[in-house]
Amino acid sequence: MTPASSAGTRPAEEQLSVRERVYRFLRQQIITGEYAGGIRLTEEQIAEELGTSRTPIREALQRLTSEGLVERVRRGQLVVVQFDADVRAELHELRVAFDQVAARMLTAKVDSVDWAALYGLLEPLGAALAEHGVASPQYSMAHLEFHMSVNRAAFTPVTSSFLQRQAFLYPTDDYVQQPGHEPVSQHRVLLDDLSSGDPERAVTAARVHALRGPGNTTLI
Repeated sequence: MTPASSAGTRPAEEQLSVRERVYRFLRQQIITGEYAGGIRLTEEQIAEELGTSRTPIREALQRLTSEGLVERVRRGQLVVVQFDADVRAELHELRVAFDQVAARMLTAKVDSVDWAALYGLLEPLGAALAEHGVASPQYSMAHLEFHMSVNRAAFTPVTSSFLQRQAFLYPTDDYVQQPGHEPVSQHRVLLDDLSSGDPERAVTAARVHALRGPGNTTLI
């Protein structure tokens, strides 16, 4: 699902969603190093890559500039601020911690969670994978929406609104292409574990999934 693909039936609401999704995607790309420090960001190129108009790109870049993730240099050009390996390592530790807390919260309210809606997010994840590939912006944004939706289900609106701003904690790394790590089935297994009602199983699954490594196996 591309940022612009759902714009149509409810223009104002959908356009707002496009702006937020574009912002999250760009923020994630910068923090995780997909957009390396020092590279120039242009509205035209990003709009073409994401398949959307320049307006949400322009607004996202303005937000990122105000946050110090992008800086304006000579002739008004925008470039990515450099983030070193230590920063990214710290952010990854935060992601592991967030996900384990979310797993505990989900276990405590397992009967009131709309699990069907969460499982339904595997469909756009699979569609983006099949049509664009695991390294594509489309897959990355579907992946983001999956994890942000899990957080929304786990926490109260106030807490989940804070976590919405932590979208950069959920990169789509090459690990999902390794044998035994097929993306859609991996996220389905994660949902199976989170919805099990077993706190230990859910928290372990969240940690293993977040760590993204050879030890990421199905927990049964």
